[in-house]
Amino acid sequence: MAVSSDTAQSLIRELYLISRAIRVALLHSEEGHLLPGGIGVLGTLDSKGSCRQVDLAVDLCISPSVLSRHVTELVGSGLISRHADPDDGRATRIQVTNEGRDLLARIRMSRAQGLRSALADWSEDEAEQACAGIQKLRNSLTAHAHRTAVSADQPVSQQSAAATESQEVNV
Repeated sequence: MAVSSDTAQSLIRELYLISRAIRVALLHSEEGHLLPGGIGVLGTLDSKGSCRQVDLAVDLCISPSVLSRHVTELVGSGLISRHADPDDGRATRIQVTNEGRDLLARIRMSRAQGLRSALADWSEDEAEQACAGIQKLRNSLTAHAHRTAVSADQPVSQQSAAATESQEVNV
């Protein structure tokens, strides 16, 4: 049975509101000096490993110019580094520095502790059920995006890579 339009709209509203609540409730003090999304860029790069910026932009589903602003800021903060691409002398590769990994570890620990505190009256089973529901939703959205890319004749290999990589990120 298909989901009704009202239910879909309610779910979109709740997802929007939960993203705002997460941002406010789990914000780590060290995130405030970065552009919004900077920790997501850092976490994705950490999961992906050393890569070219254009490949990271595809994985994040953002434009190269938006990623360039993040990379400039993260390099300036010492959280990522640039180095020559050994396969293409004209290109550079980026990677997370030890300082960036340390920041990610502090933020991940802080976020986990904040969420554990917020869910103090939840059982482990309730939290696991919520996680399973969110994973199912994410997988449905990813599959839909992939089908939409195929029907729109967009490069499927890039969409597939982005979908796979984004599911492995620990931010």
